[in-house]
Amino acid sequence: MLAEDSFAPPVASAVRLQRGGWYLVSLLMAVQVVSYVDRFLPSLLVPDIKADLHLSDFQVGLLLGPAFAIFYVAVGLPFGWAADRLSRRGILAFGIAVWCAMTAAASLAWSFLPLFAARLGVGFGEAAVAPCAVSLIGDAFPPARRAKPIALYMAGSFVGAGSAFLFGGPLVHAIQHAPPLIAGMRPWQSVFLVVGAPGLLLALLMLTIREPARAEVTSTATATLGAALGYIRRRWRAFGALFVASACSVTLGALSFWNVALFQRTWGWNVGQVGVATGLMFFTAGPLGAVASVWLSRRGMAQGRSDATLRSLLCGLVIAAPGLALFPLAPSAPIALVGMFIGLFGGSIATTAGPVSVTLLAPGQIRGKATSIYYLVISLVGQFLGPPPVGWMVDRFGHPSALRYAMSIETVAVSVPAILLVALGLPAFRRAAEELERARTDVAHG
Repeated sequence: MLAEDSFAPPVASAVRLQRGGWYLVSLLMAVQVVSYVDRFLPSLLVPDIKADLHLSDFQVGLLLGPAFAIFYVAVGLPFGWAADRLSRRGILAFGIAVWCAMTAAASLAWSFLPLFAARLGVGFGEAAVAPCAVSLIGDAFPPARRAKPIALYMAGSFVGAGSAFLFGGPLVHAIQHAPPLIAGMRPWQSVFLVVGAPGLLLALLMLTIREPARAEVTSTATATLGAALGYIRRRWRAFGALFVASACSVTLGALSFWNVALFQRTWGWNVGQVGVATGLMFFTAGPLGAVASVWLSRRGMAQGRSDATLRSLLCGLVIAAPGLALFPLAPSAPIALVGMFIGLFGGSIATTAGPVSVTLLAPGQIRGKATSIYYLVISLVGQFLGPPPVGWMVDRFGHPSALRYAMSIETVAVSVPAILLVALGLPAFRRAAEELERARTDVAHG
C-alpha cells in the first residue's frame, strides 16, 4: 500500500493539469469534510460529557483542543516525510481508518482519561490529511491554477464543521430522547459510535485515486527533513509571517468549539437549535469566504503581486477579528449570529489562503514536509491557545455565564498582535515567493 513513488523530472508535465485532478480534489474535499465532522463532534456534547464525567471547563477545553492536537502535531512531520516519499493515497487511507476507528472508540469511554486517549487517536489519524492532500493538489495543478482546487479542498473544513453542527445538533438532540443503541450506553457515547463507524468506507475510496507525478523538483533544496527545516529557517521572515497569520486563524476558529455552550449558557438555546443555526453559518459563510479568497488571490497575482495569497490571508483576519470578538457580547442570539457570520466569512478567507501560500514558498520535493511543519506550528499554537485558555478563564471568573467574556478577551488578545506582525512580514514573503519562482523558471529552461 505504501510503495515508493518515483520523482518526476521538472518538465512541462509539472505545469499541466493531471487527468483525474478534479476527481482527486472532490475526494480530498470529502476527506476534509469527514475529518472536521469528527473534529467538531465533541463540541456538541459538552454539557452531557461535562455532567456525566464531572469535568471542569478547563478539562473540557483540554478535550476540545490539546487532546486532538498533541498527536496531530507530534506525527505531522513523520507523515510529511512519508508524503514526500511514499504513496500518498495509501497514507491517507491509513489515516482515515485510524481516526474514524478512534472516534467510534470514544463511545467506550467512561472517564476523562479514556476519552482524552480516544481524541489523541483522532488527532493521530487526521495528521495524515494535510501533507498528503496539499502535496497531491500541488502536483496535479500548476501554480497559477492552484488557488481554486485548494479553495475547494479547504472549503471542506467549513462544510465539515457546518455538517457537524447542522446535522449533528439535531442528531444529538434526537439520540438524547431515544432508547440507547446498546444497553447502558449514554446518549453522547452513542453519537460517537454513529458518527465514527461509517467514515471507515472513505478509507477504501482513497485507493481509487491515481497519484500525479511529483512536480517542480528544483535544486533549491533536497528531500531531507533537515534541508526542509534549513530552507524554512533561511526564509524565516516569510514563513514566520505565514505561520503567525495561519496560527491566528486556527486559534480564532478553535473558539467555535465553545459555541454550543455559549448559546446554551447565554441565550438558553438547546443543542438542536444551536446546531442548525451554527451549521447554516458555516455552510454559507465558509464557501463565500473561500470564493472571496480565490478572487482576492487571483486578482493580486494578475496584478503581479507575489504576496497576493498572504495579503488575502491578512484581509481575512482583519474581517474575522471584530466579528468574533463582538458576537459573544451581543444582546441577543440573532445579533450574535450576524457577528458570527462575519467572523466565519473572514476566517474562511484566511483559512483558504494559508495552504496556497505554502505551495508558493516550498519547492516540490519538500512540499509535504513543509506542509507538515506548517500545520504542526499552526495547530500547536491554535489548539493550545484556543479552547483551554477560555475554559481556564471561565473557571477563574467563577461562573459559567462568563464564557462570553472569555471568548471575546481571547479573540482580541490573539488577533491584534498577529495582524500587526503579518503586515510587517509581507515584504519578506514577497521576496521568498519571487526567489522560488525564479528557481522554477531556471530549472524548466535548464
